[in-house]
Amino acid sequence: MVRVRPAGEGDLKAIARIAHQTLLLGREGGFAFPSQALWGELFVAPYLRRGCCALVAEAEGEVVGYILGACGTLSLALDLALRLPLILVRLFMGRYGPILPHLRYLLRLLLFPGPKAPKGRYPAHLHIAVDPKAQGQGVGKALLAAFLDCLQARGVRGVQLSTTRANQAARRLYRSLGFRLYAKRASPFWAPYLGRPVIHEVWVKELG
Repeated sequence: MVRVRPAGEGDLKAIARIAHQTLLLGREGGFAFPSQALWGELFVAPYLRRGCCALVAEAEGEVVGYILGACGTLSLALDLALRLPLILVRLFMGRYGPILPHLRYLLRLLLFPGPKAPKGRYPAHLHIAVDPKAQGQGVGKALLAAFLDCLQARGVRGVQLSTTRANQAARRLYRSLGFRLYAKRASPFWAPYLGRPVIHEVWVKELG
């Protein structure tokens, strides 16, 4: 049995583990971004502190999936901005392991952003992942359905998410819950890691 519950800061390590384990288009990509701890500080912690409707799925007491969401982006940016100087000091002191792979990944994020939908119509966004050992068991659908219910209860008018053309299972999930493809763009972001460009997509759903 899988239980979906609200996520808290105590779930940081478990969520970071799954996120880091699936960062390479659903596969382990530690060579691209070696530090699980740094990944958690940058890409998980802001959502647990300042996001909305963050959820985890548990099976036998273990976190096997998560969905991180935000009803807007300003609070996340402010949270990260306040903590970023200390994170950078730790990075350059070697606390997170080798510096260059992390800087390369982060620089490529800035240089090659994916497409976005208008924030006025789709103010909320999300990130979702399921532990590979729990995939194919309905965990992702349970998380996403609960997340959408939470957004609707908050009166959020629309939500967007980013994925890639390569992630067919995720695309089927999004379509089954009423998302539609809004825009797509070929991006060289993944080329150093996969040997080829990937089509980045943004999917949207109206909640009004």
